[in-house]
Amino acid sequence: MPRETRSGHGHRWLSAALAVAVAVALAMPAGLVAEEVRPALMTGMADGELSRLRPDAALWLELDTGERALGLFHPEQEVPAQGALVVLADVGENAASEAADGLARQLAKRGWASLVLGLPAPDRALQQSLEAPAEKEPAAEAGATADSSVMIDVMASPEAESPEQRYRARVLETLELAVTELSGRGYQRPALVGIGRASNHLVAASQAVPDAQALIWVAPEFYPQDAVTLANQLTAQSELAILELYSARNGGAADSRQRRAEALRAGFEGLDRQPVALQRPVSGHASGALAGRIAAWLENR
Repeated sequence: MPRETRSGHGHRWLSAALAVAVAVALAMPAGLVAEEVRPALMTGMADGELSRLRPDAALWLELDTGERALGLFHPEQEVPAQGALVVLADVGENAASEAADGLARQLAKRGWASLVLGLPAPDRALQQSLEAPAEKEPAAEAGATADSSVMIDVMASPEAESPEQRYRARVLETLELAVTELSGRGYQRPALVGIGRASNHLVAASQAVPDAQALIWVAPEFYPQDAVTLANQLTAQSELAILELYSARNGGAADSRQRRAEALRAGFEGLDRQPVALQRPVSGHASGALAGRIAAWLENR
């Protein structure tokens, strides 16, 4: 009989452990589940499992393609509510990721409601394309704006869509539906929060959802081409307010300074920057500090 390898044993152990955790959680009252099952465990779960594990928080958003996207709603724990936010998790993480879920819980304690969304990872070919070195941004034609070029790219007709356009359009639609869901619950002009790579999608979302009151980038990581076009895209939204919470470690401060300098050169003055002690990828340990910065910034605007 072939011997079981250590890696094979490890995979079987993890699968068994996950199955036991899910089974135990499903047998527990819903209120207890959310407190006892840690976000780190739930991060690897499929949306269907997550919705069963967090039935009181789960919200299904129906996309035009017939797909569904899962959001987890965190109501404010203090009344009256200060407002609401849509929180987009880092790429490859679901709505119960440690960073996004932890941030939403901390915001709820400060009187802010949140609807947390996962961000599916692109396939390998698209990932390589997104991370390819950037090409210099072409000069805008007369009468064209950064806003129009972005929206044409994202909202192209289905017949002409590239894999990147389809991917970005799906994320954009999910954000739009999340804002609509919060509006239907009485929360006006929610802010949009993106963690890590999720920040790439917020500018297009704010163009499509003009009622979004502000953007918050948490330890943003922009794809090379997005970084090149970012400043010009922002100039199309001169009234937009953005808070960047950047990591003071691993070059985060230098990247943030460069983004602000480029935005100012392009004529955009709405970008505020604040350093936070963060690791990459962002973990749940910084949730309290991040929530405090976000809440204070929004309340003082």
